[in-house]
Amino acid sequence: MLERGEKIKLQKYLQLCGYARRKADIIIFSGRIKVNNKVVKEPWYEVKNSDVVSLDNQKLTSNNFEYYALHKPKGYVTTLYDPKEKKTIKEFFKDKPLKVAGRLDKDATGVLILTNDGELINILTSAKYRVKKVYIVKVKGKINFKELLTLKKGIWDNGEFLRLEYFEILDVGFNYSTVKVEMIKGKKHEVKRLFKNINHEVLELKRISHGPIDISFVPNPGDIKEIKGKLLKKLLKLKERKA
Repeated sequence: MLERGEKIKLQKYLQLCGYARRKADIIIFSGRIKVNNKVVKEPWYEVKNSDVVSLDNQKLTSNNFEYYALHKPKGYVTTLYDPKEKKTIKEFFKDKPLKVAGRLDKDATGVLILTNDGELINILTSAKYRVKKVYIVKVKGKINFKELLTLKKGIWDNGEFLRLEYFEILDVGFNYSTVKVEMIKGKKHEVKRLFKNINHEVLELKRISHGPIDISFVPNPGDIKEIKGKLLKKLLKLKERKA
C-alpha cells in the first residue's frame, strides 16, 4: 500500500498489483489503464495514494499479493490453460488469480511457486538474479564425475549456453544413476538437454527447492500451501537483489 502523499510511477504501481514490468508496459501503452477515470498511456506517469487506478474499468488494488507453493504431480502441465491437455496445474488453485514462477515439464514433479507478485516472479525466473533451483535427476546408465564436470563447465545446445552450477552423485546402480544438481537459468528442458549431451537419458526429474522454498514444505504430490511468516520473509528478501 502507498503511504500518504507517496508517488510512484504507473508502471511500478501495476507491478505492485502483480503484473510483470514488460506486461505492465504493454497494458499501459494499449490504453487500458485509467487514472481517476482518465486514460493514461505513459508508464512513467506518477500516481499517489488517493488516485483511483483501473484496468478495463475494473479498480486495481496494490499489494494484494498471495504466495503459495505447489508440489506438482507427474502428468500435469505447468500452464493455466491448454486446450490440448486435460490436466493443468490450475486444477489446484481454481479460485485464485495466481501465476507460476517458472515451469516444470509434464513428466517432472516438485516445487512450484505460485503468486500474483509480478516483480517476484521476474526475480525467481531471471538468471541475472541467480536464484537457485535444485533437482534430483535419475538418468539411464552409469554416470561418472568427468561427464558431469563437462556439464559444469558448460555446453552449447541450439545456440544456448547451458551449465550445471553444482552436482553431486547420489547413487549409481546397474543401469541408472541418481544425481543432485543446481541450476539458475531455467531454459526450456534445460536439465534434459544437458544430460542428453553426455548420452544419459533423464528417466525422472524432481525439483526439490526453488530459492528458499523446499520440498519439505509441500512433501506430497498435489500438496498446495500458502507461504507465510518467516518463510515468506525469506522469499521476499530475494527482492533485495533487484535493488
